[in-house]
Amino acid sequence: MKPLRHLFFKKPTFLKKPTARSLPASIARCLGPMMRDRAGATLVVLALSLSGIVGFAGLGTEAASWYLTKRSMQGAADAAASTAAAALAAGAKNSSTLTSEATSIAAGYKFVHGTEGTTIAVNYPPTSGNYQSSPAIEVLISQPQAALISALFLPSGPTISVRAVALANTSLTGQACVVALDPLSETTTTASGSTALSFPGCSLYLNSPSPSALSLSGGATIHANIAYIVGGVSGGGLSAANGIFTGVDPLIDPYLNAAVPSYSGCNSTNYKLTGGATETKNIGAGGVYVFCNGLELVGNSTLTLGPGTFIIDRGELSIAGGSRLTGTSGTTIVLTRSNASHDCATSKINGGAVVTLTAPSAGPLSGIAVYQDRACTDHTEVNSLTGGATQNIVGAIYFPQQIVNYSGGSPTGGAQCTQLIAWKINFSGSSTFQNNCTGTGTRSTSLTGGRLVE
Repeated sequence: MKPLRHLFFKKPTFLKKPTARSLPASIARCLGPMMRDRAGATLVVLALSLSGIVGFAGLGTEAASWYLTKRSMQGAADAAASTAAAALAAGAKNSSTLTSEATSIAAGYKFVHGTEGTTIAVNYPPTSGNYQSSPAIEVLISQPQAALISALFLPSGPTISVRAVALANTSLTGQACVVALDPLSETTTTASGSTALSFPGCSLYLNSPSPSALSLSGGATIHANIAYIVGGVSGGGLSAANGIFTGVDPLIDPYLNAAVPSYSGCNSTNYKLTGGATETKNIGAGGVYVFCNGLELVGNSTLTLGPGTFIIDRGELSIAGGSRLTGTSGTTIVLTRSNASHDCATSKINGGAVVTLTAPSAGPLSGIAVYQDRACTDHTEVNSLTGGATQNIVGAIYFPQQIVNYSGGSPTGGAQCTQLIAWKINFSGSSTFQNNCTGTGTRSTSLTGGRLVE
């Protein structure tokens, strides 16, 4: 019998000296002679060599990470410069607006000015290169990188810097009278049934990259001067006298800089006109007239609005069939809210309602007849403008963040000018849009953009 100490004091296997037999065959053939060397020096050299190999592998990984960061940063600068140049081409010349356009795009690439040492400079015009006297935007991005394994050799990590310059394309190509601004990958414009739309002197522009950005069904047709679609078309029925272009760059919102005027208080609350009544409203000393909690016209009533800005704070602009809303001397209706905790004002113009509006030709809201506040960001909210043939609006119908269900007349906007610009648009019935906009104050909705040049 073996002594008990062999049971309790047996040397653990992990403390045993490795042998060639205990290793896989391929490794044993390489390391076996070294392990049998009783001097032990070879194993020390091997251990030090392996440490160096691991270190160089770590440096390679770190350098690869810096390379990927630089590529991503260059992509951010290219996209930021192109977007800012497109805004410049669309008429935005204020440096703060151009900077905001560029930095918001760069942030989408995870490069945020002032975060993790990141700096972003937006220069108009460029401060170096070949386009210093051109309508171009220069974007410079830099960011210091942390030193990990490289800290053994370097006092600090490198700072990666990139530069991009985009030239604004200001050529006028096909003014758009119908624009869907939604840039998400979804259907933004629909027409179905017997809908027949005609834009003989202007273009259709859809910003959605979806393959079905425009959906036509049930025999619906759209005939435009030019059709520009970032994505594609589902269904037949689209024709254009001067071409259908897909895969284009998004159109910059032409009214991006239009702002809701400041106001306080209410001139009317829960305003309702009925029983064939007739009234006229004019703006006051504050420069605006404010309807709080909606404006409703029913029972063949008539409301005439004088020149200026009329604000509907919350509630609904509701006009029943047979009632009339008139503002022909430079009138803008603004749908908004005074408190972010409340719902924004919306629109419901029913079939048979008589709406005659002409936007102001000058001033901060020039060219805009109906304007829903850009802060009204509920993209599922639907506004109805279904007045039909008695809906005559000269100027822009502007709902930049919400859906519009539209049924106009033939022709909409009389013989003059109507721009329908919304987040999404659903058409029914037949409408003809005109583009005789000279002198109306409306803004350019032409195909403009930015082209990378450096």
